[in-house]
Amino acid sequence: MKLRDIYNNRKIKVFIVTEQDDDNELNWAIEETDFELIPEEENYYFVKAFEVSENEKTDCYIGIITPERIAEIVILQNSEGQIKVESIYGRQKTIIPAIASECFGVYELFYAKENPQIGIDVLRNGLTKATNKNIVAEDLGYILRDEGRIEEAIEAFKIIEENELSSEYTFWELAGLYEQLGQLEKQIEYMQKYNDKVGI
Repeated sequence: MKLRDIYNNRKIKVFIVTEQDDDNELNWAIEETDFELIPEEENYYFVKAFEVSENEKTDCYIGIITPERIAEIVILQNSEGQIKVESIYGRQKTIIPAIASECFGVYELFYAKENPQIGIDVLRNGLTKATNKNIVAEDLGYILRDEGRIEEAIEAFKIIEENELSSEYTFWELAGLYEQLGQLEKQIEYMQKYNDKVGI
């Protein structure tokens, strides 16, 4: 099928690009997948997404290149049913994936500042499906940290600690979060874990 037909099957969450030789992205060939999360395998995918405003979200699709998790274009459908391709940059409303990711990337991909709870809900749902929970938990932890939801951020970063530690900075983040709560012993404990990990 062609990218221009992507709205014909709204149940599919991830499409894989199989041919992109045309200058017009809408003529690219795509295939349906049964993926519930953005996969780690190197490819170009179009993923179900949300255009987020303060009070609502609108369905759309976002193009994501993995494993770098680069997102540059969005596929939108207007009220007349016309499909259009637009850049993700400089938009008034944020575009975020409607499903979590199994590959690492910048957490802001899921951070819609107009309504952060939408991205938080996407990631929490992804945690229930993810095999490698630390990737989803990291995205979630950073958004919760930025939103000042300290106890929830700690819970997210602890998931990383309990699973496969992706970076020693998990300990650094936990130390800082415990400091904000005034829990000095926990802050010292996690700073020591960080120092041990980096060899200080």
